[in-house]
Amino acid sequence: MSMKSESILQSTKMVLVFAIGACLVIAVAAEEESSTPATSEEKVVTSEVSIANILDSTPDARDYSDRKHCISKAAIRDHEVLSKRHVIFIMRGKKNRERVLIQFGRHCFGLHKHAVLNLESRGSSRLCVGDAIRTETIEFGRRTLTPRCTIPKFEPITEYQVELLKDALLTGRVE
Repeated sequence: MSMKSESILQSTKMVLVFAIGACLVIAVAAEEESSTPATSEEKVVTSEVSIANILDSTPDARDYSDRKHCISKAAIRDHEVLSKRHVIFIMRGKKNRERVLIQFGRHCFGLHKHAVLNLESRGSSRLCVGDAIRTETIEFGRRTLTPRCTIPKFEPITEYQVELLKDALLTGRVE
């Protein structure tokens, strides 16, 4: 190799060593910055923002870890229609009466507090995701059914969460 080539090779090595060193310094500084504890004011602001974001956002499927794919029709003790988008099934047999929430993506036509629900499943005694709910009315001796509302998912919900949801529906935070 010529003297010029060796000089270029040596300077290239020095630049690479310098670049690697700079990257390490930046990475260590970023790690130290992220590990410094936040002040109490920063924590309060962050938690307020995150709570507001949660209430204003649409739920993500990954937020719910304990979802069910099907429920037994015979295990349904009662139902409660909270809005045109929310129905709660109260199940039999549990001490605390397990509750299951169905949250439709859009308004379900005919769904109201005193609606008579017609559960349409695909040939089984279980109500599963993808099956439908319809409301039925009888007027002048004639039975009419509303359009189908497809069940997107079943979400177990506590009594406390039901009360929070009812409160949010009353105040308009949830539609």
